[in-house]
Amino acid sequence: MVQYSSRGSFGIGVDKQTFLWCHIMLSMPTSFADFYVKCLKMLPYIAVLNGMIFSIVGLYFIYSSSAFSARSVVEEVHVVSMESRRSDNGIVYRPLFKALQNDGTSITYSGSAWVSPKPHNDGDIVDGRVDWEAGEIRSVSMMKFYTSMGKVFSVLGGICFFIGALYLWRKRTRSQVT
Repeated sequence: MVQYSSRGSFGIGVDKQTFLWCHIMLSMPTSFADFYVKCLKMLPYIAVLNGMIFSIVGLYFIYSSSAFSARSVVEEVHVVSMESRRSDNGIVYRPLFKALQNDGTSITYSGSAWVSPKPHNDGDIVDGRVDWEAGEIRSVSMMKFYTSMGKVFSVLGGICFFIGALYLWRKRTRSQVT
């Protein structure tokens, strides 16, 4: 049996409460039923952690689109070509955009995001936003897609966090009453 020492477990310097929690929750299960029960006890903690992660990722997507909209201008954007590559889930696409300034200079931009289904076709002229200083171009339809995906991630993350936190709070208040 592992014992707690004043220096922490195995001399690492972990406080007693953390050591006991890790020892109880992460010790080797003795049977499948024991493993199943330990997994069920971990679900609220996993829901809270995943909820926070999903919410942060969703908020980042929303912030990224909003910040780009604030620093860019609306322009007509030409889709020069659609790059494609095979991924684990099929074929994904990335548009190569070109925008012309009033003085005749142009910039070409290929983003880092690969998407499926194909958002545009070669030669399309689409509504877009251009940040001339950074040389970045995005189509309005793809920005709307990322904003809506960010909202979905944030809502799902909030729901997971709320359910996990509510369960842990009720478990804690019930254990204090009895």
